[in-house]
Amino acid sequence: MMAGVAFYQMIGLDSHVRPLHKKLDKKTFYDFADLNKKEKDYVTKYVERIELTYVLTPSNMNIQPFINEEYHYEGVMFITIRLREETKDSYVSTIGEIIQGALPNPVVIVFEKQGNIQMGTCIKRRNKVDRSQAVLEQQAYTPWFPLNETNETVRQFIASIHMKNVSFAHFFQFYHDIHRAVQAFQHVHAVGAFYIAANEQSQQLIAQIKQLETEIAAWKAKLKKETQFNRKVEMNMNIHELTTQIEQLKQRLK
Repeated sequence: MMAGVAFYQMIGLDSHVRPLHKKLDKKTFYDFADLNKKEKDYVTKYVERIELTYVLTPSNMNIQPFINEEYHYEGVMFITIRLREETKDSYVSTIGEIIQGALPNPVVIVFEKQGNIQMGTCIKRRNKVDRSQAVLEQQAYTPWFPLNETNETVRQFIASIHMKNVSFAHFFQFYHDIHRAVQAFQHVHAVGAFYIAANEQSQQLIAQIKQLETEIAAWKAKLKKETQFNRKVEMNMNIHELTTQIEQLKQRLK
């Protein structure tokens, strides 16, 4: 069984909707998205197959559409992308952005590689100049993970996006629930736990933690090159101070 098929079963999607398994031609994305040569190469060299696996609509999911001036969420597509073995991790978000940019609809991307899964989401709003286009507001990607529920983070993530645990109020809320779970998985290393930021305040705290982590990494890089003892002591003190700040922010998340 392909990893994607098993994943959809684990989140309870296959029991709600019949999968389409419709292969999408890569050329479609070249035509729709204005790709430069490097982006086109990414899709040509590293993408083995693009498949439209599920299309969720009000009629097959009993979820209401959500439409206003900014957002147009009439349904949600699940697209499965099988990547070739040699695909570097750093290429995945670029490939995801190409796919998201080519489709104005809300899309959940499930990447497959060597039996592992990575999920990508993107909040999109309507382009007020060209209604057929969408503005990519906020993208999120989980790390790669095996479908192994003995891993606590994977278990928490799968439980949080299971169809019985996401909102069926309307498609914007449904998509947001999945997106926030993807962000929680993305931020596990920085936050130290699988934490779904359900409000603006907790989202800001997580952003601050990530910023401080970046600053610590920069100080550590400088520390490696520093030869003067007194400068090394100063840098270590800075790192310690930033680490303390991170711990304080983590406490506020609890």
